[in-house]
Amino acid sequence: MHDDVANDVRSEPFRAGESVVLRSLHTLGSHGRTVAFAVAGRVLVDDDDVAVVASPLGSAVRRRAGTGSGPNARLVLPSDWNGSYVEDRWFGATVVRVHPKGAAWSVWRWHDGTQWLPDWYVNLELPWVRTSIGFDSQDWTLDVIATRDGAGRWSVRYKDEDELAFLTDEGLVTETDRTMIERTGEDATAAVHTGSFPFETDWSRWVPDPKWSAPQMPAGWDAVQ
Repeated sequence: MHDDVANDVRSEPFRAGESVVLRSLHTLGSHGRTVAFAVAGRVLVDDDDVAVVASPLGSAVRRRAGTGSGPNARLVLPSDWNGSYVEDRWFGATVVRVHPKGAAWSVWRWHDGTQWLPDWYVNLELPWVRTSIGFDSQDWTLDVIATRDGAGRWSVRYKDEDELAFLTDEGLVTETDRTMIERTGEDATAAVHTGSFPFETDWSRWVPDPKWSAPQMPAGWDAVQ
């Protein structure tokens, strides 16, 4: 499951407002290395320190087609996937993803057009790699949900532990990788409680432009080099 971190394909940063696609790449059995999930977005920031991408309501989404397996039939395993994708759209509030360059996670928050919603979502994944059309990563299944109360105290819980356990039982995640992922979850939890970037940062600079149209999937979004 765990592939080595690749180097950026594109060295020039994306401009603010530019349409990109975020892709999760995996090696999926006989399909080889391919796109497991993709979502379009618009860049807010892309520099040496951080990448910030917003996916407004209606942004294009592509996910694997096939019969789900595992907990609540949520997972499309390599053997379940028919090789095609479901064309979908981002629903609910606009999501803003903040990736500190080199970190093994991105931090997500939702903005409803008026304010930030209370939950913070830490997506454990390979560090983002800039490509010609956006950013590539690899989702690690386990996630961290953080909520702060009115007194500023954080509560943290994990999400999708059952899926990670199922993938390990199926031999799709090694015990070594599972240990690494769980340790990364502990590191992310510590970052929440210590207020590491971006948890104590002013997110007002990352409020998405409400006039942005929903980005579409770019040509060649499913091509993997």
